[in-house]
Amino acid sequence: MRGVNLGENVYVGYDVIFDRIHPELITVGDYSEIGDRCILSAHTRGSLTTRQAYPRTMAPIKIGSGVSVNPGCIITQGVEIGDNSIIGIGSVVSRDISPNSLALGYPARVVKKLEGVGELKT
Repeated sequence: MRGVNLGENVYVGYDVIFDRIHPELITVGDYSEIGDRCILSAHTRGSLTTRQAYPRTMAPIKIGSGVSVNPGCIITQGVEIGDNSIIGIGSVVSRDISPNSLALGYPARVVKKLEGVGELKT
């Protein structure tokens, strides 16, 4: 996790893969959870034969505060997941997710707006 910007009280599950070339482009907000075997990739690259037409691209990934990314998810470059959102198991997030949302699927889509979230009760 060297180089990844982690907030306070962040849980990172087993076998999570953060972009190893550009980890500094990944930010995870306070009180968020990244489930087992998730992949967060802040860049893409083509093969030797396709690089001229499709050069490497990089863009930050921002996961807000209080977000739960469930096991097996893939988060692609340039994505922002809003505060207090939940990403369902095995989802592929390739576009922004608004705050207080439940998003599922491949590609992930918001299926429900969450109400009554965001208050940390101790």
